[in-house]
Amino acid sequence: MRALDIIVTTPKSEHETAREEGEAVANDPEAYWFRTFRFKPQIAVGERVYYVDLGMITGYGVVFAVEQGELEDDAHDMTWTGWHVKQRTWVPLKVPVPMKGFQGMRYVDRVDGLRAKLQTAEGKEVKVP
Repeated sequence: MRALDIIVTTPKSEHETAREEGEAVANDPEAYWFRTFRFKPQIAVGERVYYVDLGMITGYGVVFAVEQGELEDDAHDMTWTGWHVKQRTWVPLKVPVPMKGFQGMRYVDRVDGLRAKLQTAEGKEVKVP
């Protein structure tokens, strides 16, 4: 099974919390952030989790682990159960890409034209088939 980059949305109500968590991770080499799913997404270490925040894809986290089980979230005083996609490296896009938020997750290559838009936003040359 081929691993794929995924895209998720940060809810508007969590925008400020997500920013604060990102800053905390940037200042602590042992810290990380994660997304939890009921099913195991087709994503592997080294792949990317792109984030839609306030209607824009702003960047991506690089996956360093995909693990199943319970995960204690001290910041929210919660326990998350499922498949955890953990990231600790944040890469901002040079140019944010407009995208309407959504629930759940999507695979980047299954959204028509999105890969090319992301490559352009990252400053990479886009090959036209």
